Amino acid sequence: MTDLTCDVLVVGGGIAGVAAATAAARQGSKTILIESKTFVGGVPATGYCLHNFIAKDGRQVVFGLAQEIVDNLIEMGGAVGHVPYKGFVCAVTPIDGEMFRFLSNRLVDEAGAQMIVGVMAVGAEADGNGRISSVHVATKSGISKIRAKVYIDASGDGDLAVFAGAKYGKGDDKTGKMQPVSMIIRCYATDNNKIAEQISVVTPAMAKRRDHPNPIPVYFNGHFGRWNDYVLENGIFPNKDHKVFFNTVWPNHINVNTSAATGIDGTDSVDLSKGTVQLTKQIYKIAKFLREFVPGFKDAYFAPSSWAQVRETRRIKGLCEITDQDILQGKKYADTIGKICFPVDIHDPDTGQAHFQDIGDDGTFDIPFRALVPEGLANVLVAGRCISASQYAQGATRNHAPCLVTGEAAGVAASIAAKRNCSIPEVDIKQLQRLLLENKVFLGEGFSPVKSAQGLGR
Repeated sequence: MTDLTCDVLVVGGGIAGVAAATAAARQGSKTILIESKTFVGGVPATGYCLHNFIAKDGRQVVFGLAQEIVDNLIEMGGAVGHVPYKGFVCAVTPIDGEMFRFLSNRLVDEAGAQMIVGVMAVGAEADGNGRISSVHVATKSGISKIRAKVYIDASGDGDLAVFAGAKYGKGDDKTGKMQPVSMIIRCYATDNNKIAEQISVVTPAMAKRRDHPNPIPVYFNGHFGRWNDYVLENGIFPNKDHKVFFNTVWPNHINVNTSAATGIDGTDSVDLSKGTVQLTKQIYKIAKFLREFVPGFKDAYFAPSSWAQVRETRRIKGLCEITDQDILQGKKYADTIGKICFPVDIHDPDTGQAHFQDIGDDGTFDIPFRALVPEGLANVLVAGRCISASQYAQGATRNHAPCLVTGEAAGVAASIAAKRNCSIPEVDIKQLQRLLLENKVFLGEGFSPVKSAQGLGR
C-alpha cells in the first residue's frame, strides 16, 4: 500500500468509527477509515443491542445518526424499533448483527469515506506540541504512512492517542482489574417463546415484524439458577444463578450473552488471544448445556461471535473527565455534544456477573465535548469507549448508543478543525452544536447552542 493523505483519518471501524467516518465525510472532508478486522461495524455486528435511546422516564434522548441507523435497519428488516421493557432499562433496541454490518458498510461508503480493512495502526509521529503528522499502519505489503489534518481515535483502546503521548487510566484505580471479555453465542433454529418462558425473570420485551404474524420476545434477561447443581459440577459457569441476557429480532434465532473470560487485558495481544481460546472452549460447553437442558434449544445449532468483545481497557485523559458524581447527579454541560441514558453497567472482574446503577436526576447525563479532546494533543479526538471518564462512568459511556453519539460528534468536530486548520481545542463549540442540531442530535430540552456555549466549564 502506498502512503496516503486525507483530511480526517479515523482509526477503528467499530460502531464509534463508523459514526465518526460517516459524519466527517458528510461534512465534506476527505476521510479514511481503517479497521484491523475484515469488515466494519464492530461489536453490534456480532449480535448485541444498541443500548440505549430511551431514558428511565420514557423520553427518547438519543437521535441523530444513531436514530437514522435504527430507521434504516427497520426498513431492512434488521430492527423492530425501541421496545418497552420492564427490566434494568425501560426500553431496548435489538438489532440483527449481519444487517448492522451491511448498513455500516453502506453508510461509510455512501458518505464518500474510503474504508481500508485488515490494517492496524502501529505507531504515530508527533511533534512536541502534541500534533500528529502521520500514522504508521501495518498492511499486507508492509508498513505504510497515512497523513491527515485531524485524527480520530475510535480504536476502543485509545491506541492512537497513546502512540501520540496521551495520558490514560486503565482498569480499577486500586487493583488494575478490568471487566471480563465475552463472546456472544449466536443460536439458530430456536423456540424463543419457550426460552423466555423458562428463563426470563421479567416480562420479555415483545415486538412484531412485518413478515411474522405474532409478537415475538426480542429481549429478556434471567439466570441459570434452576440448573445450579449441574452448572457448578460441570464447570459451565463459576458461580450460582449465573446471569444471562437474550436479544433477537427473529422468531427462531437468538443471541445469548452470558460467557466471560476474566483477568484479560484487551491491549495485550497474547492476553487477548488467551481469552479468545478460553471463550471459544467455554461457548462449546455452554451450547451443549443449552441444547441438553434448556427448553427451546433442543434443535438449535450454535456459532460463536467472530472475536472476543472487550468491555474495558484504556480511558484517555481529556480536558474534562466524566466523573462518578456526574453519573449520580445526571450532570448537564454547556459544551454538551449529546446525552447518555444507559445505566452504569459493570461486570464483576472476577465472576462476570453484571451490576447496574441508574443515572441520577432525569436519568440522563451530558457528554461534554472536552471529554473527546485528549489533554496535550492538538489534532486528535477520541470517540467510543476510550473517551475521558472514570472507571465507574465508563460503565455507561462504553455502550453502543453513547458510542454513536460520541462518534458522530467527533466526526463533525474533526471536519470543522480540518476546514479551519485549527487545533481541536480551538473548535468553535457553538458551530459544532449548531451542526449537530442540524443533524437532529438531541442536546437538551429547548437547547440553544449560542446561549449554552457561553462560559464553558463545570
